[in-house]
Amino acid sequence: MSNLFPDLYSDLVPGTSAAGFSLGETFSDVGDKVGAVEWYGPEVAVRDILLKNNSWVGVERKIGFGNERLLSYRFMNEMVSLYFESSGKLYRIAVGEGYCGKFNNVSVGDSLRRLEKEFDVLFNDADDDFLLGKNGSILTGISFVTDHRSSLEDAPEQFIHFISIHDWTLR
Repeated sequence: MSNLFPDLYSDLVPGTSAAGFSLGETFSDVGDKVGAVEWYGPEVAVRDILLKNNSWVGVERKIGFGNERLLSYRFMNEMVSLYFESSGKLYRIAVGEGYCGKFNNVSVGDSLRRLEKEFDVLFNDADDDFLLGKNGSILTGISFVTDHRSSLEDAPEQFIHFISIHDWTLR
């Protein structure tokens, strides 16, 4: 079975989907789509592997001090990353450099300030990412990581490095 090439032009739908994958898909179903991959365990530094990677790899990491594991499939140098925890369901899709799909006409590499036309852009200092607000509510299922990971007051010009589509209840 050949490895699935992700849909790099798929729109980013908060809390729902990206790259041709849907949140809530099982680890087994995603594994069938992705195909056979080489897996790297918690003891392996994968940064160099990801830089040279031209397809999918599997990454296993420990969570906290217990025996829980975070499993992920990573495409190329984290252009698309698919995350699974104990539930065995896809709960997060992160897209990075090279991904062409958009949310509200904004994509990876764009200025974060482009989102200010429609949303309040809020810095989340707990996770060093940005959330979107509108009419006093936070838009769930999406967040943005920039090149600075600090508030817009501290660094007014920031560019989006990763966009996360997620549903934390699926972990």
